[in-house]
Amino acid sequence: MRGLKSIYNGVAGTLMDQETNTELADTIELDGNGPIYRQIERAVRAEIMSGRWPAGHRIPSEHTLLEKFSTTRATVSKALSKLTEAGLLERRRKQGTRVAQTTESHAVIGYLDIRQDIEAKGRTYAYRVVGSSIITAGADTSVWPEVEAGTPLLRLHAVHSGFGKPEVLEERLISLQAAPDAVDADFEAETPNIWLLARLPCTRLRHTIRAEIATAAQAAQLGVAANAPLLVSLRQTWADAMPVTWVKLIYPADRNEFVGEFNPLQP
Repeated sequence: MRGLKSIYNGVAGTLMDQETNTELADTIELDGNGPIYRQIERAVRAEIMSGRWPAGHRIPSEHTLLEKFSTTRATVSKALSKLTEAGLLERRRKQGTRVAQTTESHAVIGYLDIRQDIEAKGRTYAYRVVGSSIITAGADTSVWPEVEAGTPLLRLHAVHSGFGKPEVLEERLISLQAAPDAVDADFEAETPNIWLLARLPCTRLRHTIRAEIATAAQAAQLGVAANAPLLVSLRQTWADAMPVTWVKLIYPADRNEFVGEFNPLQP
């Protein structure tokens, strides 16, 4: 009887896994742009970056994905391998593929999550775009020399708020050569960081921190005194060799600090 019970439990567990796999696969869709493996990569990345698939979450099997998207196992495997190389997935033999465990405590070194920082203080977060325009890289974009002159760019001015009060100002440039769909994106529904990471791998990041004095306009927006000190985070990202975005984040210096930690003895 014990043997039959074990067989039953094993079969039941397998059927439940298959149902869960199918349900998870039903939530993802391809965008129709480029090679299938790239579309699968972007679709899975979007589920992870949105939080719908949290750390440790077992993703649909290769077989489930190849059936859903009518493709080959090699194509699915290539997409998942790219995400594994990027540190987003962990693939283990006979244990399936799971979303990798990540840390968000190294803001100076890695990805800045302003929403998480504001919500951790118990405040309701909001992101508002106060200005956007399409420009061409050139003399007016000297802050981002890595982009070739003539490249079309989306320029954004935005505000990160907590309980409706501005806490961080954002100035951003997005290469429309790297992300042409950014023109039609609703960044108030999905912030540029999340939107970009769901579509393009960040293979290189440069981060600079410096001090500035608040202009009259910045002081009025942030509710600080004129000429008050500001902390400024300047970040540039690349997808392989292609520049993707340049962003300037402006914080009141008396209410913020940047902390990074490096421990070579820990993985």
